[in-house]
Formats: sequence, C-alpha cells, structure tokens
Amino acid sequence: MIALILFVLAGIAEAVMDTLQFHFNRSWFGLLNATFWDPSISWKNKYKLNDPAYGPKFLGSTTIFVGLTDAWHLFKLLRNFFFFTGIFCIAYNYTDFWSALQYVILARVVFGLAFTFLYKTL
Repeated sequence: MIALILFVLAGIAEAVMDTLQFHFNRSWFGLLNATFWDPSISWKNKYKLNDPAYGPKFLGSTTIFVGLTDAWHLFKLLRNFFFFTGIFCIAYNYTDFWSALQYVILARVVFGLAFTFLYKTL
C-alpha cells in the first residue's frame, strides 16, 4: 500500500513538472514567483548571475543539488525520490532491508547513467 501511495506522489510530481514546462502561463503556477516557478527562466538559477558562462552558483548546483534551484528540478527530485522509494518498498517485501537498498541503488545508478549518456550525446 505504501508503494502505491509513493507512485501516486511520483505521478503528481511529474504532473507538476509537465504543467510547469508546457502550461505555466495557463496554470495557477503562473501567479507564483516566475524566477523559481517558470522553467523557461528558472533553469538559470543554478548559475552565478543566472548566466551559464559564469559557472555553477554553488558546489553541486548543476548536479546533485540542482533540485534546490528551481521548481521544475525540485519536483523532478521529488518524482525520483518517490519512484525509487516505491521500488524499495516493493523489493523489501521480497528480501531484507540491505538487499532491497542495494537493488534500488543499482537501479538508480543505471537510470542515472542511461540519462547522462543520452543527455550528453543527443
């Protein structure tokens, strides 16, 4: 049951991401601070002076801590957290805690490597 709730939360987070990306101005998010909520401009928050030419705003702002820089990346972080925690809950039903944790870590690493490889080559 917990895994089901986590997958619902992952779906909600992804709905927020898509709404921000494709319907920001037509959604109630358009009433919020655009520098954090509008992905057409908020993606720049991870850089010094909001300019990629100046490099990352802080250590990890373009990688591990990108979820702290704008709403779209925050909800991506939440989606992934809920999704992989849901997988952990399912795996834990069939094995012990440490094996389930190793399974989820392996799944997350493979997921991240696939994303990074394709993102950098496409």
